[in-house]
Amino acid sequence: MGAEIYRALNEANPSLKDAVRRHWQSEPCESRFGQSTADRRRFFEEIDSSRYEYAPFIPGFARFGEAAGKRVLEVGLGSGSDFIQWARSGASLWGRDLTEASVDLVRERLTLDGLAADVAVGDVEALEFEDAFFDLVYSYGVIHHTPDTPRAVAEIHRVLKPGGVARIMIYHARGMTVFFEWLLFGPLSGKPLRSPREVMFHHNESLGTKIYTKREAGELFGAFRKVNIRTCVDAGDLLDIQLSERYQKIWLIRQAVKLSSVLKTVRPVLPSILGTTMLIEATK
Repeated sequence: MGAEIYRALNEANPSLKDAVRRHWQSEPCESRFGQSTADRRRFFEEIDSSRYEYAPFIPGFARFGEAAGKRVLEVGLGSGSDFIQWARSGASLWGRDLTEASVDLVRERLTLDGLAADVAVGDVEALEFEDAFFDLVYSYGVIHHTPDTPRAVAEIHRVLKPGGVARIMIYHARGMTVFFEWLLFGPLSGKPLRSPREVMFHHNESLGTKIYTKREAGELFGAFRKVNIRTCVDAGDLLDIQLSERYQKIWLIRQAVKLSSVLKTVRPVLPSILGTTMLIEATK
């Protein structure tokens, strides 16, 4: 069902990848958390602090410290918070992103730390690397934005060595964030028949954002020998977010964010199945 919906949505948006590129070029993921633009070290520290405060499970999922001496590829670089952790851990490191903006930020971070890595513009649907090249491919919250997500997974599988591991985050279709956005852009906007998939495609971050059930994620990574999937409640599910300019203008969203203090108090008892973050570890 999901594949059919996305096929139709993609066909209705033939310039989708260009739209995705423009969105993240204008504001690399999480760059709004950096306020001290004149002090570049402080700027990046602010971004990193916010990232790991809002998603404290990332270090345990990524396991940066295990990367020393391994060939690691990160696809989708954002503001470079995770990439710099891989670099500091001594990985033999490559990074690819659809935008020059993220590539520039990551290169700046590497220079500030006196580190080196192969960082360039690239497309997860068409990676230029040879087969069986990497020990680890990491991509956090990225491949659900590219138009052909199954193709992206196939490319990740191709470039991994036998026994290599992919650690990937995609959005969970049963998460609280999905419900909040569906409620806002569906029933509360006078469109009760609009599906959560259509809402997320049009209103979550860049145009084209996709969501998956656990079963669909398992099918997506079906070529891998072993797949572990778990979900986590994140800051978005608690409405504990810093709004982008796109959403600051919407009164209902601004009011909803005020509920975050209430939701944060019940976070310890919220079941993980309500989380929009879906963490996938797949072994080739």
